[in-house]
Amino acid sequence: MKRFKYSIIKYMPDPKRGEIINVGLVVFLQQKLDVRVINASAKLRMLDGSSSMDDIEHLKNSIEEISQLAGSPERAMSILRGFRGSSYLSDTAEFVIDDSNQYEQRVRNLFNLLIKPYSTKEKTVRTPRILSHLKDKFESMNILAKNTDELSKHKVVYNYPLNEKSGFHADFILKNGKFHITEAIDFNVNDLNSKLKETSMKVMTFMEGRKALGDKTGSYFVYTATSTIEKEITSHLNMASDYSDELFNLADTKDAARYFDMMSSLAGHNRLIH
Repeated sequence: MKRFKYSIIKYMPDPKRGEIINVGLVVFLQQKLDVRVINASAKLRMLDGSSSMDDIEHLKNSIEEISQLAGSPERAMSILRGFRGSSYLSDTAEFVIDDSNQYEQRVRNLFNLLIKPYSTKEKTVRTPRILSHLKDKFESMNILAKNTDELSKHKVVYNYPLNEKSGFHADFILKNGKFHITEAIDFNVNDLNSKLKETSMKVMTFMEGRKALGDKTGSYFVYTATSTIEKEITSHLNMASDYSDELFNLADTKDAARYFDMMSSLAGHNRLIH
């Protein structure tokens, strides 16, 4: 388990107005600072008509130069925290990862959450019913993570990013010695044709998961289907079976109990009583 301290770069273009925006992120590594700033001038224009991206790039370069002159991240942190001009660093916070391969993704997530301007074109994505059901169930079992940092506590993380560039996310992931990915589909729909493509995407997610997290990553395909529909989706299930360790139909009481018992056990809890 690895811990990293970080600060938000805050910018106040006009002290008289007192409006502050987050323009960057600084992660304090052992040998250097990882400095990232926004690349969208629209966020600056919301508050100040004269600020430009050149100002932000200059600020980034200044922070990096101070880091080099300071000689150590601790010394750089002390110096930078002493500045209280139009730009300054927030109090430090901390994030935790299990291995170095998770670093880049975790920092990107923080940047998107804390720094990146909201897009006016972004639409609210409706969460599929089966995913909502699983989230509610995991929460009732007290094993649903509040954030990705709780992955190291054997909690189940929802919508975990596997690859930022390709856009692959695991529906659910848990770590207990090795990673365990759950992908879920609801087959109880009128049009099953679209579900073949969705199944293919789930399979690709399993493949991406093993590529990013290791060949030993557990893969579990969870679905809901009535007995009638289950007969119609044999090809879908065969495809999923080829790339997953186990399949579970939540419409089947025994299958559902088996799956949630397994997840409870992986999370370090006692088996559920049915």
